[in-house]
Amino acid sequence: MKTYLKLAWHSLLKNPFFSFIILFGISITIMVVLFIGSILETSYGNNGAYKNIDNVLIAKDLKVIRTKDNGWSSSSFHYIVYKDYISNMTIPKEIALYENDGVGNLYYEDLGRKIERKNIDHRFTTIFPLDIVKGRGFIEEDITQYKKVILLTDQLAEDLFGEENPIGKKVKTYSDFYEVVGIVKQENKLRSEVYADIYTPIDINTPVNHEWHTFMGGVTVCMLFDNKDDLQMGVDEFNQIIATLPLDASKNESEITAKALTEKGWLFYQMLDVEDPKMYYVYVFIVALICLGIPALSLINLNITRVAERSSEIGIRKAFGASSIDLLKQLLIENLVTTLIGGIIGFILASLCIFLVNYFSWMGQNETLEINGILLVYGLTCTLLFSLLSGFYPALKISKFDIISSLKADKQ
Repeated sequence: MKTYLKLAWHSLLKNPFFSFIILFGISITIMVVLFIGSILETSYGNNGAYKNIDNVLIAKDLKVIRTKDNGWSSSSFHYIVYKDYISNMTIPKEIALYENDGVGNLYYEDLGRKIERKNIDHRFTTIFPLDIVKGRGFIEEDITQYKKVILLTDQLAEDLFGEENPIGKKVKTYSDFYEVVGIVKQENKLRSEVYADIYTPIDINTPVNHEWHTFMGGVTVCMLFDNKDDLQMGVDEFNQIIATLPLDASKNESEITAKALTEKGWLFYQMLDVEDPKMYYVYVFIVALICLGIPALSLINLNITRVAERSSEIGIRKAFGASSIDLLKQLLIENLVTTLIGGIIGFILASLCIFLVNYFSWMGQNETLEINGILLVYGLTCTLLFSLLSGFYPALKISKFDIISSLKADKQ
């Protein structure tokens, strides 16, 4: 092995131009793959408050279908659907509710800031564990009594209060005053299910709009399960409960449907109208294959040209007893070493790109990309796959060179 590594290093230095072209292609390819991987892993991976995300069903699409020519209506749920129906589910480990309340303004004394607000219940932080850095989260009384309490992010609290302790202070938003009871770490905006600047108790007493529909409102239901098997059974139980929702014949209703999908499942349902969350991994594989396959075809030609220039070396090694298997091993190891060096450069370039994107907020405020262990494993796997795709065929072809033909070709 030591000899093979020495030969690989010698081969890399023998023709600097070819080596530069190959390393450039490999490093840029790995950089692109890792950058795309960082976006997907940050947005949909088990990180931060999304640590349980693969075992969470999210229900936010209730559709009321009416008889022919009467159309349909779609929205999130009214609290009454949870109270009278969904709360009866037995398989979920925990069920939480939230409601996006859009963009507004928040004021403290003479300071005002534009904020995004999310209304949550006391179980929300069980499913999505926000990092509470000061004070407390919501308790059941905050929800049932609809107390005017609020959680602020650490960034917003520092902006408004500086070094002053914000707990117990009053802030004003949406024409009401709220008491600050807790400070949470600012979440990544790419994790849309949890991101907000302020969190307030969800109003469980919102009146029903009978002119629109009894079951329609702004509430999203999140269900946490112990494992994937329970989650699949939870989908079936949820569908059975939705099937029991009564229809209003006076409004020509023919069917009520709703969907409970994982975060990855919603991604592909909205993109391709496909509900299977496994499509996420198919998508990742296809993207990686395209990103690796096309450059690999170019590198195959480069590798064939590069190795063909060493035909005399191949012929001499065969003349001294090296078998085709020995040559195949040598050439594969050379390609692996080159690819690993390119992979390291690609990782450095990807890290630099991610740093610049985050530093200058090119993706948007509070939208930051992350690098973690899973992404490193993903990058290493892609590097090895790239090495195999671009190196095996040239190595196999060159290892079968005839001794005499190799020496004659070099002499000519």
